[in-house]
Amino acid sequence: MGKKSSRRAQAKKSAMARKRRKRLLVWFGVAAGLIVIAMLVLRNPLPEELAAVESFAPTGRAHLAEGEAPPDYSSSPATSGDHSASSADCGIYTSEIPDQIQVHNLEHGTVVIQYRPTLEPGDIAALREDARTKPSHILVAPRSDLDDPVVVTSWTRMLRLESVDLDTIDLYYERFAVTGPEVGVPCAFAIDQSL
Repeated sequence: MGKKSSRRAQAKKSAMARKRRKRLLVWFGVAAGLIVIAMLVLRNPLPEELAAVESFAPTGRAHLAEGEAPPDYSSSPATSGDHSASSADCGIYTSEIPDQIQVHNLEHGTVVIQYRPTLEPGDIAALREDARTKPSHILVAPRSDLDDPVVVTSWTRMLRLESVDLDTIDLYYERFAVTGPEVGVPCAFAIDQSL
């Protein structure tokens, strides 16, 4: 009787060990599947139209003291860095917005569209009109030192355009508006100097 009892106990232990291994494999499979799904969701590749978006490492977020000179930014226009304690109202401007001010806007999730002042008046009007369709977190202004006709920026990102491409600008806005490190700050469309 002792050997039979011992074999049964051993068989029972073996069956329980197999069940545990099966459960462990199921849980491992579920965990691996969740990791793959999370990686795909987090990766969320950019649409082809935004393939040229450049990414920059953040270079700071501190407020500059009154009268303190702005830092040398790692990109032009700037996409991050120490900045003015005040930001600009969102909207349309007819004059340039200094980097140290617009970087504060970028930190709040604003998309900044800048264009060469020599752009065709119809193209400038199209940029301004498109901006008026956005509910918030948009700033449009001229910038004389641009290497490209139109440059769109958000926190740590930049898209250089050879022409006014409203479809691509709209995709950029949909993807990157309200994505800065301080996204809880409202920036309703308030200024329209082009009227």
